[in-house]
Amino acid sequence: MADPYFVEGLPEDLNEDHFVKATALDGYVKACAVRTTGVVRDALKYHGTSPSVTAALGRFMTASLLISENMKNEDDTQTTIIKCDGPVRGMTCVCDSSFHCRAYPVNNCIEGDEVPNVKAAVGTGTLTIIRDIGLREPYCGQVELKTGGIGEDFTYYLMASEQTPSIVALGVLQENGVVKHAGGMMVQLMPGYSDRDVDYLESRAKGFPDFTYFLDEGFTPAQILDLFLGDPGINYLEASPVSFKCTCSKEKMSSGLVALGRNELTELAEDDKGIDTECRFCNSKYHFTPEELIKLRDDA
Repeated sequence: MADPYFVEGLPEDLNEDHFVKATALDGYVKACAVRTTGVVRDALKYHGTSPSVTAALGRFMTASLLISENMKNEDDTQTTIIKCDGPVRGMTCVCDSSFHCRAYPVNNCIEGDEVPNVKAAVGTGTLTIIRDIGLREPYCGQVELKTGGIGEDFTYYLMASEQTPSIVALGVLQENGVVKHAGGMMVQLMPGYSDRDVDYLESRAKGFPDFTYFLDEGFTPAQILDLFLGDPGINYLEASPVSFKCTCSKEKMSSGLVALGRNELTELAEDDKGIDTECRFCNSKYHFTPEELIKLRDDA
């Protein structure tokens, strides 16, 4: 018997991070779900985040991946930015059309942080989405944070900036300083939906357990969508692996240094030891000797 949850693009090991997309309710609902356990573990490894920052950054990356699902071109990118007054101070995530992402928090560690509290870590502020999808100018939308819980903030953004009624559910489950599970789902109403569709989704959402509860019970993202939607006609469309992937390189760091200008490069080259640059997304370091800095200046 054919696997009802199979869709092209799924990894052989369904415990690996992956994204799946489906439609339901006669096409009036689009639903996406993603497992991001490995992505959040990588973020913890790179940034040494305390529990609340791990939870906030994990939810933020998961939501960013979910809303990036409509990017198709190879060079498309999406940058999500939270600026906030909570102790995390802000977060940035960049996604591409292949479901690779990279992210960092402004402040990686909160003093005395033992029990995850995302809303307290984030506080109030703004959520900005910038999509560069090959148009003349990148699309940019911004809203104020509604709760600081991340899921509600992305839900509000999708309605306020893109006029798409949505449900965004996110979760990061930690145990003894280890990310045990992470993931989330996004359910959206499509044009032509009825009040009956709205009522149905609202009733399904009431009391629905945390996404990571189902991951912990062994359910896959596709199965969790099925459990939430309860529609025998659910149609799985596509799937894709998901990963934390940084694109930094010494060449890209060189371009950043050139942007400082000739005078600044001349001053930097006066240090006999040269300088070290560091990628904020993965903390990789790149050393530039005085000779390399002079060459960058002269070639600029």
